[in-house]
Amino acid sequence: MRNEVKIGILAVVAILLAFWGFKFIQGSNLFSSAQTYYVDYKDVAGLTVGTPVQISGVNVGSVNEIRLDQVKKLVVVTLEVRKNVNVPPGTRAYISTVSLLGEKAVQLEYDKPCFGDGDCAENGTYLEGSSKGILASFLGTDPDADPADGIKTQISEGLDSLQWTLFSEESNNPIARSSRDLAATMENLRAASQRFETLLDANSRSISTTTENLASLTTSLNGQEESIARIISNADTLSGNLSKLELEQTVDEVNTSIVQLRGTLDNADRALNGVTDVLDDVQQGNGTLGKLLTDDEIYNRLNRASLAADTLLTDLQDRPYRYVPFKSRRRVLKFDRKDAAAEVENN
Repeated sequence: MRNEVKIGILAVVAILLAFWGFKFIQGSNLFSSAQTYYVDYKDVAGLTVGTPVQISGVNVGSVNEIRLDQVKKLVVVTLEVRKNVNVPPGTRAYISTVSLLGEKAVQLEYDKPCFGDGDCAENGTYLEGSSKGILASFLGTDPDADPADGIKTQISEGLDSLQWTLFSEESNNPIARSSRDLAATMENLRAASQRFETLLDANSRSISTTTENLASLTTSLNGQEESIARIISNADTLSGNLSKLELEQTVDEVNTSIVQLRGTLDNADRALNGVTDVLDDVQQGNGTLGKLLTDDEIYNRLNRASLAADTLLTDLQDRPYRYVPFKSRRRVLKFDRKDAAAEVENN
């Protein structure tokens, strides 16, 4: 075979392969059969030959031809769909945006499927065509509906999810747990404040009496301030006179008395402060007296101890043989059975 013939055959094969590859890139397979459908659109901006045809996001074909019908002022788009794909009558072909870069696709949507038993759309049928906006494409809403409704629905679902995550009793989110802990803390503070108020109401008379007594004592001391001042002044005068007489021993004794008097006053002041501190501790539930007044658990323990002692004394009176030394357990059980039999006969 001459070289020119070989070159010609290779050129024809290369051209056929290039044509097949071009068609394959456009979405058409020359070696497989396909169904052809036509769709009329008013506007196909962004749609090109080779644009994929999809059903539920799965590529089932491609756009084979885009032709302008100037008489009808419409664009006729030819769709090639794989032979094994069933296209029901009444299928709508929507031009949708499938990526943020503006990539287009023709999405086939229908209400009821067909099964190829003569109930599918015939080859060459015209399908109903429409376009979806960007929002309708991404939100999956009806293209004829208001896009704001879809946005409102998405925002509402997001808010519901956020509310469940942050405030639901079943949520394990840290913020939800912190919110529940804060609510429990506030409830505990409210209960503590109510308990403190009840305690103040129960002891208001005692607190008022104690406060009045302290006020009376303070008033009495204030009333004797001048007398105390005169005593100190007289002691100073006496001390001066004695110093003039150079009676050092007497002066020392007087000074000692003054110091003792001042110490007595200081002790009285400290005693009053101590009484105030004790009353504060009692009101706050500190110390034995405060716990007896405020802690219910101590009362419960005393009550249980009293009941236990009463039970022990009752059992000691009814069954003294149990507590007699050197009694064997067998004899104790024997007496218990006799008591039980007697109790059954009495009943």
